[in-house]
Amino acid sequence: MFKIGLDLGYGYVKGVNEAGKTVVFPSLIGNAYERNLKILFENGFERKIDNMHLIIMNGQKQEYFVGELARRESRNVSYAFDEDKINHPNTKALIAASCLLLFPEDGRPVHLVTGLPLEQYIHKKEEFKEMLKDYKTIACFKGDERVKGIKFDKITIFPQAAGAVYFAVMEDLHRYLVKGSYLGLVDIGFKTTDFIVFLVEDRLVLREDLSGTIDLGISAVYNAADKLFTQKTGSKLDVPELMRLTADGKIFFKGKQLNFTEELKNIKAETARVIKDRLKAVWGNKLDFFNTVFLAGGGSKDLQEFLNDIYENTVIVKDPQLANARGFLKVAELEEKKTNTKEG
Repeated sequence: MFKIGLDLGYGYVKGVNEAGKTVVFPSLIGNAYERNLKILFENGFERKIDNMHLIIMNGQKQEYFVGELARRESRNVSYAFDEDKINHPNTKALIAASCLLLFPEDGRPVHLVTGLPLEQYIHKKEEFKEMLKDYKTIACFKGDERVKGIKFDKITIFPQAAGAVYFAVMEDLHRYLVKGSYLGLVDIGFKTTDFIVFLVEDRLVLREDLSGTIDLGISAVYNAADKLFTQKTGSKLDVPELMRLTADGKIFFKGKQLNFTEELKNIKAETARVIKDRLKAVWGNKLDFFNTVFLAGGGSKDLQEFLNDIYENTVIVKDPQLANARGFLKVAELEEKKTNTKEG
């Protein structure tokens, strides 16, 4: 089976397949329209992932701008912020777009490993699995009319932060798998921050009492940036400009450059402080027995300088935004080995 690890985040979709192809794009969906002038400005090197005009053909044809294209050109673009993300129509469109990029060309059956935030995993794992089992769609990108049927032959749902732990420890097993020690990972996403702890025995043993989800992520920085801008200008920002302001710390408005770097730094420090306080309250004196605290997720790069003092050995994982997706792929590989051993 062809293996794919897919992390459907509130802020970004991240995916990796067994052939080594990776995709990262904003979890944005917008209304599609004909871009008649596109041909004047297009060059042959435009990346497909930056120009995803998705066409879904399930009886009724639906068209969306997805990811970067939605951010740049949609008139009313949105993140899927519902608690019930599983049944949100945006989620199904994001799955279709990512799978068009990650599916094998030869039509082999696909094993998909994906995840949910820890607390949603406990309550909604089966519902998510059922949705993916029933997921069948025919789709293509406009301008690349190779239609693909998308369905999954095997589905594994895994807790989000746990995927990142698998990826992190595989880098150096001897260093991290010290018997009797604990490993913690903090996965800072767009809407939520997951934290997970494993006790190292002959295998990794999940400590559920030391793991959980904090309802706070990088979107808190976005919301605060939006308020700052409104206080300073009296105007509101839409999603594309808000993303620019949060990334750059400054924005061009009404003939001048407005600089919010210092204010945004303070907001990030405060967001990190709330996360640290919650972690320390849950972990308590167990923290003294930790080997390493890993930082993962797209938000870890934004908050790293304010989180390094969680513990003396705090490490940001390699390529933190893709850590869950790569961990999910590792889970698929381990499952395949188990199956082959049983059959052998």
